Amino acid sequence: HASNAFWRREKGVETGGGARQSVREGRGPMCGVFFARSQTVFFSFACVVYVVFCVLGNDGNGIQIARAEKPPVVPADTISKWHKHHREFRRKRGNSMGRKERLETKSGWVDRWEHRAKIGEEEKRDAIDNLLQKSSEKNEKNSEQRSKDEEKRLEDDTKAAVKLFEKIPEKKKEEILRAMENFIAFDETEASKKSWEKKESSGSGAAASRETEKTEGKEGVNEEKVNEKETRKKLESLESERKEKERKLAVVEEARKGENVIVDESGLPEGTVLYGTYDTCDTCEMCSVDEPPEFVDTTMAAKAKESGSTRDGKIHCKKCFGCNVVLSRLESNQNLHGKKVKMFPGASGAAVVRGYTKEHGNVIIKSWCDFGGYKQHPETAAQHPLRCNEETQSKNTKCPAKGGIYAHGECNYRFLNALDKLTIDANLTDVVPRTWTGSVKSFLPWDGYAVQGRKIDVRSQFYEVAKGYSIEAVYGGSVAQNTVDMFKKIKHEQIIKAATFDLLFSEQDRHGQNVFVTEEGDITLIDSEGCFGPTNSLLLPGGQKFEVYRIGYNAVCCGNTPLPCPQPAGERSAPLVGLDYRCHAKDHFIGFDWPRGVEPFLHKIQKMTADDVHNVYEMTRKEHATHLKRTVDEMLELGFEGSMLKAYERQKRGDGRTYGNNYWYPITRACCGNDICPMRVDEAVGRLNIERSAQGGFAEKLWGSRYVHGLDVKNSPSDGLRTLSSLNVPKPEKRSDVLLDRLKQEEG
Repeated sequence: HASNAFWRREKGVETGGGARQSVREGRGPMCGVFFARSQTVFFSFACVVYVVFCVLGNDGNGIQIARAEKPPVVPADTISKWHKHHREFRRKRGNSMGRKERLETKSGWVDRWEHRAKIGEEEKRDAIDNLLQKSSEKNEKNSEQRSKDEEKRLEDDTKAAVKLFEKIPEKKKEEILRAMENFIAFDETEASKKSWEKKESSGSGAAASRETEKTEGKEGVNEEKVNEKETRKKLESLESERKEKERKLAVVEEARKGENVIVDESGLPEGTVLYGTYDTCDTCEMCSVDEPPEFVDTTMAAKAKESGSTRDGKIHCKKCFGCNVVLSRLESNQNLHGKKVKMFPGASGAAVVRGYTKEHGNVIIKSWCDFGGYKQHPETAAQHPLRCNEETQSKNTKCPAKGGIYAHGECNYRFLNALDKLTIDANLTDVVPRTWTGSVKSFLPWDGYAVQGRKIDVRSQFYEVAKGYSIEAVYGGSVAQNTVDMFKKIKHEQIIKAATFDLLFSEQDRHGQNVFVTEEGDITLIDSEGCFGPTNSLLLPGGQKFEVYRIGYNAVCCGNTPLPCPQPAGERSAPLVGLDYRCHAKDHFIGFDWPRGVEPFLHKIQKMTADDVHNVYEMTRKEHATHLKRTVDEMLELGFEGSMLKAYERQKRGDGRTYGNNYWYPITRACCGNDICPMRVDEAVGRLNIERSAQGGFAEKLWGSRYVHGLDVKNSPSDGLRTLSSLNVPKPEKRSDVLLDRLKQEEG
């Protein structure tokens, strides 16, 4: 008691339960536990002795209470030695005890705190598990709702697809079904490969995994086990990625050493190798124009052929080197402001694909025969020979007079290359892409089509890629809010150049699918294979292509539809009538104001004979050279409008029934916006007009001051020529060399 009292005075600890609590919590001296227990025994014994002393000392006169004497004071040195002794004893005993025994020797107070901490941790885990379970249940409900919506949407799409499929021609159906069979076979092959790889990677753990799945099926899926599975999958995925990176690093390291990498081909089907060349592979999945890396063994295909390991002697390569162009098919849609825009590949049965060459980069390739059996439109493939023959490939073959539309092979190539030379000299290449003939040594894309991976070795026509979108795909319906800015940006000078090209070379098939426009307003003309024929372009008013967009197909060519003739004009015009050259010319009139570089070309052709034009530009027919010279003379003599009317004067009057390129129609004032004519423009857009300037005097006298919609326009090309001759349109001053040539011709 004295030692405890001394310790409390020295440490400033309160008496009572607080002191005992401090001792129990380890804040007292190391001997506190010893005194806490021995103190009780000591005081009990003292009380018993005191009672016995009082009883024995009673003399009958009452109990005499003796005054307690002051106990002796224990020296501080002694107490310090006791403390030191008990600290050392505690330390030695603790070192000889295990963790469990040390915990058992602790007081109940400390154990209760540890128990509360454990309970707190368990409560936290339970709260997290409950939160995850609620989130999982919510996700399951959302997933069920999404799956129901997807099933309904899939059902609707399937019904719509079946209806559309019933309308497709039989030949096209067969092509689609063959493609679907190829896709199914490809998916099954890929699925079997993945299944095999999974079995190999899992090894002996597969059986244990199956047993676990059975047990879980019987006892019910536990949330904790599901989480473990997901974690295991993630770890396996990370491990596979790590192994793949290590494999690639090993390949790179081997390549640096200049050694061939040994590749396991045991999993490949019979007759299939990883690498080969264009010459040694019969079919190929991936073609490359680059040189093979040092670590790639391209002799695999040749060795397989020499060994005779295949029944038919054909070798299929996963990747082949030595191609001069990489082919890919044209996409069916393009993205414009977040919406899908249809990609028009053209209506011919020829093969049209994208390509990549080291020399020219991205190109468009068009071929009319020997392209691995691939045609853009199988239903029209009969129009072109499947294989090139002597007549289509010989440069000495007499080509048809109708030019590129009805020619195949070498005749088309010569026709298009001559047109390319003329376009360069006329300074119109910024609206017409360059074109040339080249050799295609490649394989068809391996992409699930009925015709894929076949070897190609044929001469084809290459084109620069036309930037932008087909203008019919964008504005075939109406001008919308997301396309109105693009419509306003169409460049006036490029429309004038494009219209000059179609008039100069007499293009007969210029519809909206053959005109591309970019978001910056640039214009590009494609598929100019109908040149040197009748004049029929949507850029030139008065032709059938233009009239179809103005009053509708049914009113122009009802004989080509199941409807009775005649048909009334459509209520509104397509926005494509805004490409009328008059909307982009100053005062709606060109006259003799030619685009820069065109007039020198006109004078050059005028000075040449038809034979000279035919030979210099290597044209396929002399008739084309004669046709060009006649157009050039009329343009120099009558101007733009006079030359156009003169061309229409040689064509037939459209009757509203017959479809064809050789027809003319009455011309009214230009429709440049919905404030002039009923052009299809969304209500949200409001008023829209893209004309360069208001209609001037010459145009008003020639076409009228008021727009007339429908079939009530009353004029003809002959009427227009008479009106034009009375206008006295000023001509540019003639150069001295042209005057001298004219005098020499008159003298001769």
